[in-house]
Amino acid sequence: MNKFAIVPDRKITDIIQNGSFTVSAEIIPPRNGSSPMAIVEQIHGLTEAGAQFLAVTKGAGGSLRGGSLPIAQMVKDGFRKPCIAHFTCRDLLPEEVENQLIDHHFMGIRNILALRGDPPKGVDTWAPRPGSHMYAYQLVEQIKKLNSGQYLDRAGFKTKEKQELDFCIGVACYPEASTETERIGYFAQKVQAGAEYAISQMLFDGEAYARFLEDSAKQGVHIPILPGARLLKSQEQALKTAQRFGVSMPQRHLARLPKTDADAAAAPHAAVDAFLSLSSELRKHGAPGIHVFVLSDNAGAIQAISRCVS
Repeated sequence: MNKFAIVPDRKITDIIQNGSFTVSAEIIPPRNGSSPMAIVEQIHGLTEAGAQFLAVTKGAGGSLRGGSLPIAQMVKDGFRKPCIAHFTCRDLLPEEVENQLIDHHFMGIRNILALRGDPPKGVDTWAPRPGSHMYAYQLVEQIKKLNSGQYLDRAGFKTKEKQELDFCIGVACYPEASTETERIGYFAQKVQAGAEYAISQMLFDGEAYARFLEDSAKQGVHIPILPGARLLKSQEQALKTAQRFGVSMPQRHLARLPKTDADAAAAPHAAVDAFLSLSSELRKHGAPGIHVFVLSDNAGAIQAISRCVS
């Protein structure tokens, strides 16, 4: 094989559907101006711990975080692990979406998490760019069309060859959203548009996940749904997290944690132990794996992944 040949990534659906419980992690690119070495060391730690695949987030407009595509390629080619590239469309015209997706495909990236994208933190009056996709399902539709060789028509240009692309399309879902439309309606719409797998918003309640699976099935939705969670070091942090993301925090999960952040130093294994209990609970409810959101506790995430896969 030519040493410069593009090596397509392994599809996430193939990994999830092999029958084993997967453990994966989601990482955040460093802020613009930061050294890239920290993210390289983080990837090394997570993959060495046993993460089967990683996902790289895409910062919302104005968040000063670039690098999602090269980091995803580094995971795939440098660390030999499958990677999901988050892709947001709220600030991009469809023509720009197509161009950037071609960049991903050219570099061998095959796993996309199709997202609308959120406004920058603290900006209340921000609106999507005129002409851009308003909803994630529209991005899913565009990727699906590219997979069948349907490209956008552009004035003055005619594409002679229309290669079919080969993206594995993922979406976000929200098992504890406040309304049925937000919880199931939008999700079903994205699946109908072509989504092949989903990653949930942060959750800590296996029963809530089980109810979401049941409700999704009633709507004819049967794609793999990976529950996402993070390590929590204390009840204090857990309650703040639940309030911020609008999710439930069962008493059984709280009871495994020390009360305050200050108490956490005296219980160094509590966060990992609580995470492993949640992972076991989700597995019993039919989850195909667990997706770890790696935020501030990188060392804890590495330990949790190592113990999950051991």
